[in-house]
Amino acid sequence: MNRVSGHGTKPLVLGHRGYRARCPENTLRGFRAAFESGADGVECDLQRTADGRYVLIHDPSTDRTAGQPGDLRTMGYDELRQLDVGKGEHVPELGELLAALPPGKYLDLELKAETLTPEDSGPIIDILAGRLDRGSLMISSFEPALLAPFRGLGYAVGLIVGEKTVSLGAPALAALLFRLRPQWINLPIQTIAVLGRKRARRLFGVLRALGLSLLFWTVNDAEDAEAVRDYARIIVTDEVERIVSALSGG
Repeated sequence: MNRVSGHGTKPLVLGHRGYRARCPENTLRGFRAAFESGADGVECDLQRTADGRYVLIHDPSTDRTAGQPGDLRTMGYDELRQLDVGKGEHVPELGELLAALPPGKYLDLELKAETLTPEDSGPIIDILAGRLDRGSLMISSFEPALLAPFRGLGYAVGLIVGEKTVSLGAPALAALLFRLRPQWINLPIQTIAVLGRKRARRLFGVLRALGLSLLFWTVNDAEDAEAVRDYARIIVTDEVERIVSALSGG
């Protein structure tokens, strides 16, 4: 069953790295808090440790989240797990999140190019297999090469638009979209400020006309949520309760 709402209905709300405004990011505590606060699912970041374990952490280093120096490219999981990333939480493995994911909740799994390569697709798929309905899963990344193996196997993939993607220019970007054929384009909410509301809406309309579904990140203000609700199928936010309430008319 596809959990994603259709256009013209209320978009799904995903907690950014869990419930980042209230809990340590990418932790089981943060994911639970997002679900308990009404999120339709969560977005999280996937990296690989030096000993080949797939873990949920945004940075390839532990300096920011754990306050201690460490590099996933040289660190094994047992060492990583000993670090406190806030409120007694550890860096979880992907399998831990899947085991804790309530039925019907949506997962946007962002692949990070600092430690992952296309060859990691096989082991990641093995972890996902049988644990989550594909209709409730998106594989996303800034790096098209990481998405290609999943797209080839029929997974829904989302190309995250960042500075590198924009710098390609329109012809190269069009060629990339033709080759990869992602189902999703994941746009920063700052797109509206950069282009202006009128040009941004024109862009969103064109992307929709091309059959692409739109995800917007990171939407933390009710005004921004309202600005994209007619175009978005998914909204990713740090402020779960605020955006759930705004989209519900609260």
